[in-house]
Amino acid sequence: MTENKKNLMWIIIPFVYGFVSNTFMLIIPPLFSQLVFAVFWFWVGMKFSCLSGNKVKSFFIGNSIWLLSFLLYLWQFALLDDDSRNMFLAGISQYYMLPFIWSGTKLSLLFTDIIHGTTITIISYLSMLLVFTIGFIVGKIKI
Repeated sequence: MTENKKNLMWIIIPFVYGFVSNTFMLIIPPLFSQLVFAVFWFWVGMKFSCLSGNKVKSFFIGNSIWLLSFLLYLWQFALLDDDSRNMFLAGISQYYMLPFIWSGTKLSLLFTDIIHGTTITIISYLSMLLVFTIGFIVGKIKI
């Protein structure tokens, strides 16, 4: 398997993991799911920092699907009203960050007592980006 295919596989795994953890959410506790995935996503950040070439480009390649998913989410939930929303696109836009929903919920509850799904999801996306970024920085320093 070529290095590019491996890298593509690493950045697609969050979508698959989100789908699986959503399906088995009652079996796998969300905290455990997030801890496992956070360690993995940190490692992926480290892997992308070790790619040869431009580090900024490596960072954006590693977060390319994250960015597409995040933009799709914003389009479906922030820009469209309920009647205009495509339920398929709205659904798949949430799978990518789903393993981080536990931290999104906990962080959201630090600031407000109201559970607002869009806020929680955006915080979850940002938590995911933060874990990748820390892994990327650690991997870059380790080199």
